[in-house]
Amino acid sequence: MDHRCDVNGTVLFLDERGPADGPPLLFVHGGPGNSCWDFMSAVGDELAARGIRVLGVDQRGVLRSDSLLEGAELTVNVLIDDFEALRRALGIDEWTILGHSAGGGYALDYALSHPDSVSGLILDCPCLDADATDRFRLPRAAALLQDVGKTSEAEKCVALAASPRRLTGGDRSWEVMQALGDRYLDLFVAGREGRARYERLIGRAPEDLDWAKGVSHLPLLHDMYRDRTPSLSSLSVPSVLLHGEGDLVAAPSVIEAYRAATGGDVVTIPDAGHFSYIEQPRAYVEAVAGFMNAPKRRAA
Repeated sequence: MDHRCDVNGTVLFLDERGPADGPPLLFVHGGPGNSCWDFMSAVGDELAARGIRVLGVDQRGVLRSDSLLEGAELTVNVLIDDFEALRRALGIDEWTILGHSAGGGYALDYALSHPDSVSGLILDCPCLDADATDRFRLPRAAALLQDVGKTSEAEKCVALAASPRRLTGGDRSWEVMQALGDRYLDLFVAGREGRARYERLIGRAPEDLDWAKGVSHLPLLHDMYRDRTPSLSSLSVPSVLLHGEGDLVAAPSVIEAYRAATGGDVVTIPDAGHFSYIEQPRAYVEAVAGFMNAPKRRAA
């Protein structure tokens, strides 16, 4: 069921599936500027069939939600305020938050600022420090660029990965990686089958979806370079980290920082990259439902 919800002076699009009395799960998309469309299309019904009340929201300014007002400020804190206002509007006492990619950072910030609203946190291939992500992913991008004969771009990737200072949004690392053209997607999926599954799903998207609205979230790219790993030790809600075996966004250093700080489980999904909910939906649903159904205890 689709809703349009008035929240904090804007209207958000909400895709709700599953029983109204089921444990609520809010999906927080990344991008910045993506949508909940792919997640809900891939696993929304399957999670709902497990008795979960699945809530997918297009963040303000994105896709089916209202466009940002001219001159309106957009920050991660604005998004967090929207999530909390949405929870209250829906009459939900507490919910599980599932944040994917950059949305993992937003979800972590929300859980830290509103712990009483959160029963559990699922970090899905989270980008909690884009400097670590870039240093992990850029060498892979360099190898692919060499494969397609773009030597100068490959050398730029190697140089960025070896930078003695922290990388920032100002380095615009994604631009040199996008020189891969059609092969840029290979940085996000595991092999030909993963790519085929991703392309089949995206090919089913309605033609009237205005994906270009996502550029309104480009200012949030700089926030992705804020290292959130030190804040993991302050997390008081039960949590789990999911990642595809071939994911290049949740760097090993970030995964180890999560494990050391929280003691939470890390679930690795084989034969998947950054979009394991598309590439391996059955294993993904099992992991999410397993976490939501498990007994939970908050940190002291």
